[in-house]
Amino acid sequence: MKTKRVLIALNILLVAVLACNLQSPVANSSPNLAATITAQAMTLAAPTGTPAPVGKASPPQVSVTSVTNCRTGPSTAYDLVLTVNPGQSLDLVGKDSADNYWIVKNPVGGTCWLWGQYAMTTGDANSLPEYPPPSVPTAKFTKTPKPKPTATNTQAPSAGITIIPPIIVLLPPAAPTSFSGTRTCSGAIASDGFTPTWVEAIALTWKDNATNEAGYHMFKGGAQISSIPANSTQFNITLRYPQGTGGALYDTFGVEAFNTAGASSRPTWDVPTCP
Repeated sequence: MKTKRVLIALNILLVAVLACNLQSPVANSSPNLAATITAQAMTLAAPTGTPAPVGKASPPQVSVTSVTNCRTGPSTAYDLVLTVNPGQSLDLVGKDSADNYWIVKNPVGGTCWLWGQYAMTTGDANSLPEYPPPSVPTAKFTKTPKPKPTATNTQAPSAGITIIPPIIVLLPPAAPTSFSGTRTCSGAIASDGFTPTWVEAIALTWKDNATNEAGYHMFKGGAQISSIPANSTQFNITLRYPQGTGGALYDTFGVEAFNTAGASSRPTWDVPTCP
């Protein structure tokens, strides 16, 4: 900056000397020369460079140590939005400390509520706003009618023409989707009169996408527990277990469609144990 000021002063002095000493024949060109020198001096004096942009702090994020469901609210009574796997990180937008849930940004749009049991946060999560839980949705169970098969042409072939019947290959049925449900907990006095018992009533539902299934297999913890008829979209089960004895935090249920060609893929749903 000091060097630029010296250059400006020298250029102004040079303009003054030239203005005094130039002869009259070139007087008409003096203003142009002086203007050029002054413009050059102002160019040297102009500041250069732009200030460096200020960095924006990254939002706090959350990841999980075990597969965890992200729902529209802080319990299994709310609809499932997505399943978060270990190694996946999501941006945090809020929290529900009372219910131990984090509100995260859904990668495909919107937000969902992530259970904090297996959550690990990075960044300043303490400054996030508290969110009140939304209203619990009312369960609605509907069955989508299946398409009717196309009628087969039974017209007799013309004489001299041999009709070769088509080869029909049976494929495994389509997998069910939208697998979820509801559960309620109640206490009961055990028959021995000492250990109280939890009674957990679970209603599982799904969308029937298959048109060639023989039925559905139901699973709990990876083991088959029942087979139910084709076209089913609901399964109810009641669990009983002692209170206050610890154990798993949830039970994993699954459903698959099957026929003689095999079984479909098996969606699962985690049901928390009581309370």
